[in-house]
This record gives sequence, structure tokens and C-alpha cells, in this order.
Amino acid sequence: MSQSIVIVGAGGLGREVLSLLRALPEWTCVGFFDDGRERHSLVEGVPVRGAVATLQPSEDLSVVVAIGNPFVKRAVLQRLPPGLRFATLVHPKAVLQDVASILLEPGVIVGAGSILTTAITVQRHSLINLNCTIGHDVFIGEGCSLMPGAHVGGCVQLGHDVLVGSGANILNGLHVGANARIGAGAVVTKPVPAGATVVGVPARELSVK
Repeated sequence: MSQSIVIVGAGGLGREVLSLLRALPEWTCVGFFDDGRERHSLVEGVPVRGAVATLQPSEDLSVVVAIGNPFVKRAVLQRLPPGLRFATLVHPKAVLQDVASILLEPGVIVGAGSILTTAITVQRHSLINLNCTIGHDVFIGEGCSLMPGAHVGGCVQLGHDVLVGSGANILNGLHVGANARIGAGAVVTKPVPAGATVVGVPARELSVK
């Protein structure tokens, strides 16, 4: 028997997560919660059950937050009531090579085509989108979002709420501070301070004017 789940966020990522859920027979999506959608409207045939504030805990209901921007995601998570049960979702076409050494905390989403090797921790509510690669001994903090095609080398540490843009590369052994942003296609060759935005090849911090 499948388990019921709702998605917080009915935008593009929410529809992608719905597609992921439809590839997992153990789950049945029974609704979306989104502040910007009319209640009882349909998204890919699934009803919007209300605004985020109306979501309440239930013993037979799991939740996943489908918001890509870590800062928006953090704000939404802070509005959710205590007691919710968050699901961990891994697309069947993702590869967890040494599954016994990989820890995926509640709320984590791993998209199709991604490869996670060995000795990896991904904390709550982090997103590993399509076709990402995560090397050995990596730590990904809570609320991070890795966009499609991002590559994280071995022994990398990401602080909480880091955004890694599509196609970015983080080289081995580097630390990326909390709330940092890494631009699409950037190649990160040195540590990134907390709150910094880096872009380019090699990645350089944007100056604040």
C-alpha cells in the first residue's frame, strides 16, 4: 500500500517532484500547498489543498518541500507547524554507490541521474537536482540546493542554505560557508566565505557596491 504525501510548493520544482513521486510506487501525492495558487485548483491533476499556513500534521501524511531557492525555502520551513513528517525522496534512476555509508536526512530530494559515491551526509531539506555528482566524504548542510549538473568533489563541506548553480564545479577539499551562492558554470578552486556570491572560471567573489 502506498503512503500519502503532499508537496509544499506548486511551481516548476513542485511539478518535477510530483514527477519523481510518480516514479516511486510507494508514494501517492494527494495535494499541494502553495500561497500563490487558488485552493481546489489542479496542478498536473493534483489538487491544491490550501496555503502553506493551512498545512497541519497528520499521522498518515508525509510532506516534502519543493522550493529551489534556499532562502525562500528557509522562510517557508520556519512557517510550517511542528510535528510534520518529512519524506526522503530518491529517484529510481539516481545512483547511491555505497548506500550503507550515505546518510540522507528527512526532507532530502535526489533527482534522476545523480550519483552519490561513498561516505556522504546530506542534511534535512537539501535538494540534489538532476545529474549531479557528489564525491567521497562530502558533507552538505541543511537546506542546500544543488541545481542540475552540479559537481561536488571529494571531502567538500557545504554550510547550510548554500545554492550551487547549474553546471558548477566545486573542487576537492573545499569549504563553502553558509548562505553562499555559487553561480551557474562556476569552477570553485578555493574556499568560499559564508554569505558570499562567487561566479566565473575560476570562481571569484562578487564585490559589494
